[in-house]
Amino acid sequence: MTRNSLTLRLILTSSAWVLVTLLVTAVLLVVLFRGHIEQRFEALLHDHLEELVAASELTPDGSFSMSWRPSDPRFNRPHSGWYWEILRSGVSLARSDSLWQESLRLAGSVDSESPWVQRLVGPEDELLQALLQQITFPDSGQPLLYVVAGPVTDIDDNVRAFTAQVAVTLTVFGCGLLLVVWFQVRFGLRPLRTIQLALSDIRQGKIGRLPENNPLEVEPVVHELNKLLDHNRTLLERARTQVGNLAHALKNPLTVIRNEAKSINNEHGHVIRTQTAAMTNSVDLYLSQARIAGSAGLLSARADVKAITEDLCFSMERLYRERALHLQCSGLDGCWFRGEAQDLEEMLGNLLDNACKWARSRVRVRAELRDERLLIVVEDDGPGIPEQQRSEVLKRGLRLDEMVSGSGLGLNIVQDIAALYRGSLTLSL
Repeated sequence: MTRNSLTLRLILTSSAWVLVTLLVTAVLLVVLFRGHIEQRFEALLHDHLEELVAASELTPDGSFSMSWRPSDPRFNRPHSGWYWEILRSGVSLARSDSLWQESLRLAGSVDSESPWVQRLVGPEDELLQALLQQITFPDSGQPLLYVVAGPVTDIDDNVRAFTAQVAVTLTVFGCGLLLVVWFQVRFGLRPLRTIQLALSDIRQGKIGRLPENNPLEVEPVVHELNKLLDHNRTLLERARTQVGNLAHALKNPLTVIRNEAKSINNEHGHVIRTQTAAMTNSVDLYLSQARIAGSAGLLSARADVKAITEDLCFSMERLYRERALHLQCSGLDGCWFRGEAQDLEEMLGNLLDNACKWARSRVRVRAELRDERLLIVVEDDGPGIPEQQRSEVLKRGLRLDEMVSGSGLGLNIVQDIAALYRGSLTLSL
């Protein structure tokens, strides 16, 4: 796929949207999960704080005691990261065993009795998330400050593990989506590939029109292309008709002049007959070229090389049966000429006729396909054409041996027809 490929554009655009969507989804999931984990963490701290409040006892003289201590074993391990402390006027009344003899370092003063969350630095300089609440008991002059804290790493570890799971899951999901995008684009653009193959078949002469059973999105394009092909075919048929009419219009007067000139036995009659014959040859040549030019542009024309070659070889053997020439054909199976059958007959007929005139006993015709181009080779066991005369023999009306019958136009006609089909004629020994 190149830079200007429609498939590449669609795949890259769709892939970009898929990747952006997955990235945004991953960020949102992680943010939502972190919020959920923090809420659960805060709820856990709140449960521990309520447990501390329930265990607290104040005597009328203001002394503080606890009926029990929280049962969570993490509060008993030294520097576990889980701590609680109860303070009055900044003085610690009770603390968890995990704090040992240290106190939590609170930031700022407390004025409200509503619980709030605060980030603290623990005894091991670890970051803690703490829940604080100030509570005033009945018949107590001063409020008590309850602090419960847990390590922020517990939150971060959960979020990190979830992020890794999300990354793996969305990566696998994204690869699946990209594969689906690729199949979708390839499947969606398949009608264009079908049209391309159909156009190739038209160019090779296998079909004359594009198939009509196409998706709605490409049907207008197919319809217009078929109209263009029909219009082209109509113009070519009209040109052929006009060429045929012109041929009849010119040949009939020339025939009359040539017949009348036969009764003139002097030098003037000879000149008239000679020039009339030259005019007839020129008319035949240019009308043939005009017809060939029209048929060469007909996209759906196709001719069977094997059938035409075998028919011509049979005709040539009968034409030159007195010389007992042997004509051999090989490699013709599966070879097709992208053009009119009469144009191939014209070229092969001239080449075979020329080969039979100069052959001693054998003429061979073979064909092959090279990079979707047709190569036809006509060989004979005659004397061949000298290299210095090969360019001369292709000139119109020139014959190397005036003793051999012919007009001198055969090879020139073959060369012109081949050129109209973007081919060439090569002479060699």
